[in-house]
Amino acid sequence: MSSLKKTRVEWLFVLALLLFWGRLLDTAVQKSVTFDEILHIFQGVLFWQERTLYSVVQNPPLVNGVIGLPLALAGRAALPELAPVSDWLNVSRQFMWELNGNGLQMIFAGRVVIMWLGLLLGALLYRWSRLLFASRAAGLLTLLLFTFSPNVLAHAGLATTDLGFSFFLALAAFCLWQFWRRPSFHAGWYLAAGIAIGLAFAAKFSGIVLVPAVLLMAVYRLVVLRQGKRAWLLAAGQMAGWFLIAAFVFLALYRFNFDTLWLDFSWQQKHQLEGHQSYFLGQLTYAGSPWYFPVLFAVKTPLPFLFLIALGLVIFAGQRRYDWERLWPLLLAGGMAGAGLASKVNIGYRYMLPALPLLSVFLGQLALPAFLSRKIWRYAAGGALAAFLLVSLRAHPHYLAYFNPLGGGPDNGWRIAVDSNVDWGQDLLALKKYMAEQGIDFIRANWLGSTPLAAYGIPGEELLGWPLRGDAGDRLFYDWFYPPRPQPGVYAISVTQLVGVYLEHPDRFAWFREREPAAKAGYSIFIYDVPPDGPPVGLGLSGIPMAALDPADYAAWGSNDVTPRWFDGRSAFLWPGGGGAEQVWTAVGDAHLPQNELLAQLYPPDGPALAGEGTLDGRPYRHYLYEWPDSPLTAVLAQAEADDAIYTEAGWSPEPVVGAADWPEKWRPLAEPAVLGDTFQFLGWQMGDLAPGQPLTLLSFWRARQAPAQNLKIFVHLLDESGQVVSQHDGLDARMAGLRPGDEFAQLHTLNLPPELPPGRYALQIGLYEAGTLMRLPVTTGDSAADRLLLNAFSLPPSP
Repeated sequence: MSSLKKTRVEWLFVLALLLFWGRLLDTAVQKSVTFDEILHIFQGVLFWQERTLYSVVQNPPLVNGVIGLPLALAGRAALPELAPVSDWLNVSRQFMWELNGNGLQMIFAGRVVIMWLGLLLGALLYRWSRLLFASRAAGLLTLLLFTFSPNVLAHAGLATTDLGFSFFLALAAFCLWQFWRRPSFHAGWYLAAGIAIGLAFAAKFSGIVLVPAVLLMAVYRLVVLRQGKRAWLLAAGQMAGWFLIAAFVFLALYRFNFDTLWLDFSWQQKHQLEGHQSYFLGQLTYAGSPWYFPVLFAVKTPLPFLFLIALGLVIFAGQRRYDWERLWPLLLAGGMAGAGLASKVNIGYRYMLPALPLLSVFLGQLALPAFLSRKIWRYAAGGALAAFLLVSLRAHPHYLAYFNPLGGGPDNGWRIAVDSNVDWGQDLLALKKYMAEQGIDFIRANWLGSTPLAAYGIPGEELLGWPLRGDAGDRLFYDWFYPPRPQPGVYAISVTQLVGVYLEHPDRFAWFREREPAAKAGYSIFIYDVPPDGPPVGLGLSGIPMAALDPADYAAWGSNDVTPRWFDGRSAFLWPGGGGAEQVWTAVGDAHLPQNELLAQLYPPDGPALAGEGTLDGRPYRHYLYEWPDSPLTAVLAQAEADDAIYTEAGWSPEPVVGAADWPEKWRPLAEPAVLGDTFQFLGWQMGDLAPGQPLTLLSFWRARQAPAQNLKIFVHLLDESGQVVSQHDGLDARMAGLRPGDEFAQLHTLNLPPELPPGRYALQIGLYEAGTLMRLPVTTGDSAADRLLLNAFSLPPSP
């Protein structure tokens, strides 16, 4: 090749890598954090900041350590509690989005590290192919096939282990090839091969594919080269030495922590044996399918690349003698494919990613003059390469969702497979852009991701789905979404959640699945606009999850515009009539009906309007439905005031404290409505029977003025003449989330009085405080302000 042509190829080599780098950077800033990235970042930070090696992602530590290196150099990050952890995903979320204020920057730093590994891998493949075929053109072809592969581009810009493992596997393969191709023993390449094998083992457990591949290739070379017994013994010794070096490197990177090594290995072994939830061709399965990876390879690999593979195999098969040097990368690629056939973990094309660099090396032979001398082959290969480059450029930046026409393209590939094949949480930024363009100021979303909407400034709330967050009881009882008939709003559902792969109830989003989306954010998030089909309905729930309501009962309201509120009917009552509700209903579970007479009086004497039964997770829920055109709280207060029953009980003498100077603090009685922190209005109270030595029961009545922004609690204190607390009750059993202005609720307070309560004067005071800070809310009555209200004062006479 002339000097001019050499220079031209070298410039093309540099340009190819620069274009690869630029496309990765542009994709990284357009695509949001994928599901696994926060786990790998967290594992990488722990690798450098902690002496103990933790099993976060259940894979060897090398690639995670490389990802975490720039973060370690930048300074120590705040770490969560690392006591025995059962849910590393939630701990990683806490680390990324709560304890540190630079989560997105950490993700980008980790992505840049993987990009550099991608660049190094591209340079390595160019070098290998150029040496293998003694042709710069072959090296350039290999580099183009690698750097323009949509599947490589999809993962070479993510802070995960897939591209990192591909690099270390190819490095080990290259070092072995360099050693074998030399006529005599070369200590440098021998040592490099052993170390590289160890690095591949420490990158991912899949590196074990090198063991059978090395053995098979060693035997093949000995047979083809017709080596004698001494050569066989020498080869056996060489391989034993390689694996000893590799084992030492592997264990050193594990810090000789055999407990963590065993934990990772046993988890991976169990994972492979038991399988993983997956979706394939419309079916949900745990067992996996031997057709999963062959079909995926056929529908997610660009058709021109498949054509070039077929062409390369035809050329190779047409030889009378199969040289081991071209067979070696093909053997390793086949080993990765064979591992996929046996695997029950069918969650993504990325498990075959390491085969693509090796196939690119193998296909470098298509640039050889002997092949290109025939016009038909030259045109066929050139046309396929040009089409491949065009396909790659058109896929930008949606590489993760790439499907070829056989798979229906990226718009329809989700019908074949989901998860990291199309939907890995990468389209939140596209969702944000769509909302801005359409003027949508609130979204209800569920997607396969580990990043909160707030991280990208997306206004909205997350629907219950997977991964699960928070307490199990909260997830069940405080889920506002009704799957058979979704409430009005704009919804964003990613395709993995749409088909229900990981959901406890796979048909949770079946209502959306049966309808065409109004739009798409990227190719993974489907957007639906659900209009109201009836008047607003306020619904109180106690002791029954919303999803367990009988669809027939729900349909009786004639509307999907149902806004739930939650309370505990055993100790509270809620009238959800605020927020413009035209119908007001309450569903109370069988075990949540009130037993106290103060609460029971709020329910209609003739019983519920309806009674029904529902099931959730196989558990039956019997419930009673009450309709409330008017608030029963207001009615009870009005009746009690008319009967003068609020203040008068046998054995006690009511003495309103008005200007009582002998009390240690000056309180005002409730002479006019009181407002607490602009959030609630105190309506009044009602006491039960009073007797010394018996519990004192009190029912307080409230109205919401605005949706609470805090988790509030009510305090009720019984004070003696010196202002000391004799007895108290703290609590509020109506859930703050979901309350609307105009909602009314009552809270039952039970104060256990001392058995020998001395005679004298006592008073009740009440107020609100924020549960997290214990700060009391200000109380405003007329022109006065305080942090509590005096309800009444009493004189307890001496015992007879």
